[in-house]
Amino acid sequence: MNTSDQQLSAFEEHLLTELRHVVAARPADEPASMTRPATRRPRRRLVLAGGAMIVATAAVTVADPSLLGMHASPAYAVERDPDGSIRISIYDYRDPKGLQQRIDSFGVTAAVDYLPAGMTCQDSRADFVPPNRMPREMVDWAPLSSKDHYFKVHPQYIKPDQTFVYTVQISTNAHHRGQRAAIRLANGPVAPCNPVPGDVLPNRGG
Repeated sequence: MNTSDQQLSAFEEHLLTELRHVVAARPADEPASMTRPATRRPRRRLVLAGGAMIVATAAVTVADPSLLGMHASPAYAVERDPDGSIRISIYDYRDPKGLQQRIDSFGVTAAVDYLPAGMTCQDSRADFVPPNRMPREMVDWAPLSSKDHYFKVHPQYIKPDQTFVYTVQISTNAHHRGQRAAIRLANGPVAPCNPVPGDVLPNRGG
């Protein structure tokens, strides 16, 4: 087992331990209506793939405002935390370019794309940093026990000529609705997304 695999195992063990604590704290007979608010709240599953931070979320409610054409509340929020990090909260997967411009306004060049399930952007669109060489400290996730759904980007780990890339696959299948997302880092600019069949998660090592 190499150093990268050892780091991966340690990270996964930490997530599994936290998840057990969350599950243990919930009464077994608690009704589902009491465990989820009426508004859309995704469950989160954190995964580390070859050193690249990945977040996969699964929507759990039937009524999805974005599918019904109702946008009473903002799709996202981006703010600066006291430690200098950029906190990104996504409430609805729409307006990716608006989110991209908002992240840009905080001094981080970004590329944000939302795609249908089973589609991804062509890998040749950028000179991507291999997943196992991405700074592990670049992204922090909200604890699994947190009621807020956000992740934090630490700009000091992104070089001035690099681009923060956030790509999300969105499934609207009635039996399996949710999102699958990947965060990557690219050297230099990123070309527009040309959707092709595939997975948003990069291969280990590249």
